[in-house]
Amino acid sequence: MRTVGHIITSAGVSCASYYVYRSRKAALASFLVGFLIDLDHIFDYVRAHGWKFNWVMFKEASHENYSGKLYLPLHSYELLALFFLLFKGKSRQPYRVGITVSILTHLLLDQRCNPSRKVGTYFLASRIRKRFNANQILHPDYRTASHNHSHQRKHKH
Repeated sequence: MRTVGHIITSAGVSCASYYVYRSRKAALASFLVGFLIDLDHIFDYVRAHGWKFNWVMFKEASHENYSGKLYLPLHSYELLALFFLLFKGKSRQPYRVGITVSILTHLLLDQRCNPSRKVGTYFLASRIRKRFNANQILHPDYRTASHNHSHQRKHKH
């Protein structure tokens, strides 16, 4: 899913969080986390293209096509579960629930909207076990699928 979609869904989660808990700070946290998780794409970009920044290459967000690797260290069900289990306490509940729902929504939408993603793609342990090898993590036609998907987005109008 593109950043705009994550911002919109994060805004929805944030509004729901505020409605339930009446905490502006927790609502803001769930909003920001819902799309800032994508900052980990910077890691994949640098591994694929080096430090020279190219906006067109960055927004393509299929750096695995160039490096053969898929890292995305923050896109992880394990880290989400760890956060949920460790971030306890009554005063933290609005943050715990809002952030968890926001990240979970992000991961599920990414899984659904990226045709190259297999069911286990967002399990960090699976990516580590496969040495971040995109050929093992993604569907066999991931290069074609991500190219066709981005091509369809560009020519939808």
